[in-house]
Amino acid sequence: MITLEKLTWNNCFSYGSDNVIDLQKNTLTQLIGTNGAGKSSIPLILEEVLFNKNSKGIKKADIANRQVNNGYDISLDFSVNEDDYHIDVSRRASIKCKLLKNGEDISSHTATNTYKTVEEIIGIDFKTFSQIVYQNTNASLQFLTATDTNRKKFLIDLLQLDKYVSYFELFRELSRDVGSQISRVDGKIATIEKWLKDNKLEDTTLLSKMDLPKYSEEDGKTLRQLQIEFENISENIKKINQNNHYRKELQSIDIHEFRRLLNEYPEMIDTAPYLRGLGSWKSEMMHEQTMLNKYQKLIETEDHVCPTCGEDIDVDFITGQMAEHKERIEGCENFSEKDKEKLAEAQKSNSIHEEAKEEIRRWEEIYRSIDQNLTSDIPNATNIQQRIEELQDEKDEYDRELRHAIDYNNTVERNNTRISIIKEQIEDFEREFEELTEEIDKIQDKFSSIEILKKAFSTNGLLAYKIENLVKDLEELTNEYLAELSDGRFSLEFVVLNDKLNVVIEDNGKSVDILALSAGELARVNTATLLAIRKLMSSISKSQINILFLDEVTNVLDELGKERLVEILLKEENLNTYIVSHGWTHPLLEKIEVIKEGEMSYLNE
Repeated sequence: MITLEKLTWNNCFSYGSDNVIDLQKNTLTQLIGTNGAGKSSIPLILEEVLFNKNSKGIKKADIANRQVNNGYDISLDFSVNEDDYHIDVSRRASIKCKLLKNGEDISSHTATNTYKTVEEIIGIDFKTFSQIVYQNTNASLQFLTATDTNRKKFLIDLLQLDKYVSYFELFRELSRDVGSQISRVDGKIATIEKWLKDNKLEDTTLLSKMDLPKYSEEDGKTLRQLQIEFENISENIKKINQNNHYRKELQSIDIHEFRRLLNEYPEMIDTAPYLRGLGSWKSEMMHEQTMLNKYQKLIETEDHVCPTCGEDIDVDFITGQMAEHKERIEGCENFSEKDKEKLAEAQKSNSIHEEAKEEIRRWEEIYRSIDQNLTSDIPNATNIQQRIEELQDEKDEYDRELRHAIDYNNTVERNNTRISIIKEQIEDFEREFEELTEEIDKIQDKFSSIEILKKAFSTNGLLAYKIENLVKDLEELTNEYLAELSDGRFSLEFVVLNDKLNVVIEDNGKSVDILALSAGELARVNTATLLAIRKLMSSISKSQINILFLDEVTNVLDELGKERLVEILLKEENLNTYIVSHGWTHPLLEKIEVIKEGEMSYLNE
């Protein structure tokens, strides 16, 4: 049993300092006050001190009273079974959280870890806490309106059946791991089976090797000697042939004639002066021709008037100048022809000189290359060559037989080695196949057991069985409350289908969609379900909480509905309910008034 005892806070929302509520003082208490006074802030303050967050998602900066602007403080005394706890929360620039158990500080180094400890002590998470502690017309219990799957998940969390889900996850992971082991071993077995099939030996007989052929060492020695002798003769023949070729070339050169020509043309003549002279005469002729063309153009003008200065041209002068330039051109041509003749003679002399000099050099080089002591007669090596061919044929035949024998013996060696290796591998693989077969049998037995456990703890196994039994109890309790709240008009039925939990609402025996209910009708159904859930929790769980806030729920109920709600809540054991309202009050109920003066709120009992 979780008993929230005393809540104290300073400067939260619109409240000032020193606000205290004895949460367990009365079975049923009304929180009354005008809109905006801060009635609905109290359950949010309770959420903040226990979980460091609130169901409306209000930021920490907006929780502190802006008029005071000095952070906020919240403390709560509560007990869980026989242990007393006290939690202090102080937020300024950062948050400080202190947790005491029976007077001993059990806080963690960080506020985050301290809040984790608080949640472990309470035994329910923030979402579940908010739904069973706080209900209003806008954000009421989502259990009935949630999706089928989420509704079932809510019950799993609420009724602390999540250990079944944990077991299912554990066995599912084990199933996946063992399944992987089976796949791995199956893969090995398949590989071995394929190898044994592909390497099945049709014949395991080992082949015998053939003897190597024999060769006469004497014949081999004779062959090598004859080959050396023939190589020497061949080399000598090459030298004689080359020497004879040199002699023939030497005879083809008339050395006396070339020496006579070299004496006649002993030096190379420099042709550069002739080339420069030809260039000069050519430039001179071009100049004279240019002047001649110029005078020719002047004399051909109409009226013999100069186009540049406009004066009359002296024809006789021009004619005289043209004659002079023509004469100079002819003189240049004559001198140029003479230089050409001299250049041709010099070039011819140089050509004869170079040819004679080259032929003399070539004759001297050939003469030096001739071995005067070497005969010009070529020796006969036919007999030696024939004997070499006979012995070589015998050697080639031996080599062919030897290669054949070696190739055959290599094939035999490979075949015998392959058979030996495969026989050895077959024995190894057959032994491994046996071991793997035994291993796969054990793993499959283990896998079968895990699959049974996985199915047992799945949403369709023990979990479904537990929920189905608990849901029937919840259905009975809900209908008891609903019968009182609706005067027997409404009833509720839970239908468990695989991993879904469907809700069927009946209005005077006719099924109706929950979303089709009016606000007052939905408030009755929600309140009945909430009270039933809390009562069921008290019978099966240690996480029963004594506090319930009903925020403005009475606004959508008629007078009879309000009276019946009060009667039911007054009869509830271990429950301290706070009805939040701003208009309706019950004359017999204890009241706490939230008063707001200016910008500050405070409590008045």
